[in-house]
Amino acid sequence: MNGPSESRIADLLVKAYVVCGVAGVLALAGAAWAASTVTVDQRNLKFSVRELKIAKGDSIEFTNSDDTQHNITITGAGFTANSGLQGPGQPFKAPFVKPGAYKVSCGIHPNMRMTVIVE
Repeated sequence: MNGPSESRIADLLVKAYVVCGVAGVLALAGAAWAASTVTVDQRNLKFSVRELKIAKGDSIEFTNSDDTQHNITITGAGFTANSGLQGPGQPFKAPFVKPGAYKVSCGIHPNMRMTVIVE
């Protein structure tokens, strides 16, 4: 015999398919666990949602669709962030890396409030 037998080739092909299949499943699982970005709109001096649940590691992008400036403040779970003055059309992106409850408000418009729950 000069080369591998047909049964040996078939066995190697089966193992190669299994390895490729497992690699594909792991790649898809990694993509499913990847952090995502959720958009919250600011319009008519309100946030588009009052409460939002996200996964640890996700980010929120706050988009200012009003004709006035906003100033987003986020506090909770040992974390504080402030957007500074956020002009019309400007986004502000904040990552949420620790589980917990966060209060979000606008420093200019005190009635603009929402809660973020990070699980």
